[in-house]
Amino acid sequence: MKTLRKKMSFFDYYLFIPYLLLSIIGTVMVYSASSISQLYLGGGFDSYLLKQLLFTVLGVIVFFIVSYLNQRIWANIMVVEFGYVVLIGLLIYALVFGTAVNGAKGWINLGAFSIQPAELCKVYIAIYVAWFCGMRQKIVNQDIIPTKINFLTRPYILALMMIIMLGLILKAPDTGGFLINFMILFMILLAASNSLKIVLGGLVGLPIAYSILLIILAKTKLGTLMPGYAYGRILSFFDPFKYATETGKQVVNSYYAISNGGLLGQGIGNSIQKRGYLPEAHTDFILAIISEELGAIGVTVVLVLLCWIIMRIFLIGIRSKTIFNALFCYGIGTFFLIETLLNVGAVCGLVPVTGVTLPFISYGGSSMLVLSAALGMVVNISIKQKRKLEFDVLEKKRKKSS
Repeated sequence: MKTLRKKMSFFDYYLFIPYLLLSIIGTVMVYSASSISQLYLGGGFDSYLLKQLLFTVLGVIVFFIVSYLNQRIWANIMVVEFGYVVLIGLLIYALVFGTAVNGAKGWINLGAFSIQPAELCKVYIAIYVAWFCGMRQKIVNQDIIPTKINFLTRPYILALMMIIMLGLILKAPDTGGFLINFMILFMILLAASNSLKIVLGGLVGLPIAYSILLIILAKTKLGTLMPGYAYGRILSFFDPFKYATETGKQVVNSYYAISNGGLLGQGIGNSIQKRGYLPEAHTDFILAIISEELGAIGVTVVLVLLCWIIMRIFLIGIRSKTIFNALFCYGIGTFFLIETLLNVGAVCGLVPVTGVTLPFISYGGSSMLVLSAALGMVVNISIKQKRKLEFDVLEKKRKKSS
């Protein structure tokens, strides 16, 4: 009991409490957003609630397990090598035999639930690229014997592996998953450059390039080369009301939900748009239902909690003394940040709809478990930092006393 109490004294409650609050809010709102539509379809009104509750409980268990797991178990060459083979196998299997959801064939149906390999790739890329950059630094510093340099530390191998993985995700096509995974890779490599100019240039240049690409796809014949539903989403992004009965339906009804909510909302359970008007109300567009039922105040609470978690992850990365820990935290922080921006942007009509969920809020088992595991890994790093800090303080006291 004393050992457990000692371990819990290092626990990062600044991450756990917001995570728990978001998970509770998400479970309640999934129930609110899905119950009516399930009754309309003749199903059980609480079916999504029970599943999301199960995912949340499993997520918390995974979170705690990973938080106290020895880092050497998941941050080593074996995970990098074996994990890549497994993920590529899952991505290929999903493409060939997987279940299509909203036009993207990226799901593997396991009966009671489905898994999305692209979700697992987000954590894997953060681990591999952080490990790669850490090893490259050791090679530069000549901390590694040349004969023990692994082929996975070679830049062209990294490029080849990432092109294959990202290419398979895009092939699904899973645009949202591709963007998030690409940004994790991009931001870790930027951070590893140790150049403020390169980092700032990348942060400014990438959104501009993305905006130009959207305009080109929408205004030229290049967009017609895309899958029909994806091209439709880009067209409806520029004029959602023109396609209000087609690809713009979600965005238009999201606007109505936000407008209905006002400052205080209509009250939980009283959304109009979830009654068959807003498709996928419990997944991609759950924030619109939160806005309609809990108002701008409810949305603000959710976004503040998410912003707190994201900033805390980046702060832990900044405080880290090792390259791997720092870059891994930057990767996971980017994962949470881009996923939040893509979801909120789609709900508000600021970016095209990509089918990205809102972290810890939207319905989904793969998303909840991967997010929980990723956050648990960050807490693992935070615990090590606190232990190291206490050890340093005690060591200083011991030296003074002697």
